[in-house]
Amino acid sequence: LLKCQGPFVILSCGTMWSDFIGRGKDSWGRWDPEGREEILRFIEENRIEGVLFISGDRHGARGFEIPRPSGFTFYEFEPASLGGRWGPGVKPRDNQLFGFDRQCAFGEFSVDATIADPEVTFRLVRDNGEILYKLSLRRSQLTPQSK
Repeated sequence: LLKCQGPFVILSCGTMWSDFIGRGKDSWGRWDPEGREEILRFIEENRIEGVLFISGDRHGARGFEIPRPSGFTFYEFEPASLGGRWGPGVKPRDNQLFGFDRQCAFGEFSVDATIADPEVTFRLVRDNGEILYKLSLRRSQLTPQSK
């Protein structure tokens, strides 16, 4: 992480980084909370710029803000369900950016590194090409501040 040179770092995990669905039963928060905390704290303490999280959960597509005690917020995107596995229905949840079930969809990131404060845009795209959700973030928004 300290040697990454691109404008953004996208950390991928097959299971959810956050604990907001199913009391965290399928997330790092259940299976390795110390490991997850170590990674998040390392990013904050080293002010690693432009970090985003992407994860998977075959039961739906969701996105979350992950607020931290430091006041910083991480962003996690779970652009799942291209294979069409249905699970529990989507309910409003704290910190949820979006939530879809019973949709075949995929996620994509596009980066504009030509501007002074580079921008990344996430899109959740339905199998028919319809954009279900879109969010653009600047690297400055994804960089922990000094203490």
